[in-house]
Amino acid sequence: MSYTFSRRAFLKYSAATAVAVAGASLLGGCEYQDPQNPVCKTLPGAIKSDLQVIAGLKSMKIEKGTCTLEVDIESARANPIPLDPYRFSVAVKDVKDEQPVYFSDNYGGVRILDAKDPLIQQKKPITIHLAADHFPTLEEGQTVVFKFMPIRESPEYSMTWEITKEVYEEFIANQSTSKN
Repeated sequence: MSYTFSRRAFLKYSAATAVAVAGASLLGGCEYQDPQNPVCKTLPGAIKSDLQVIAGLKSMKIEKGTCTLEVDIESARANPIPLDPYRFSVAVKDVKDEQPVYFSDNYGGVRILDAKDPLIQQKKPITIHLAADHFPTLEEGQTVVFKFMPIRESPEYSMTWEITKEVYEEFIANQSTSKN
């Protein structure tokens, strides 16, 4: 198994990185203290992983006990990434005491609603919709934590979005404004 980039791939991803940096408004809330586990705190927000995977949380909607997420994923890995629900989790934590209020695995996990291919293929971006059931109403001081582990065998590499109630409400307000 080779993890080397060709010159063409290097130039392509260098250009993609330049575009991503130019779109700093999308990545503005992302934290990269640990490059293996980057955290993004914006909605929408994108993360580039050391695993040659880029993922973006495009939208999130909480209604009637379900949290629905729209996620873009693109892989530069030669080996396809299986697309299964066990690679995703959604939790709600209370900021005051960091206690989990909700964890999707306790309620049947995350469901993939519309995957056309069971694999994420190299250089073939996909958009999927995910749902977590029995989801609580967000209260003040709570944060939704959405996690994507591209390679289950390497849980030390993950991509995490931490969306506070305030960020979520601002996103929903902007969605309502843009539809009018």
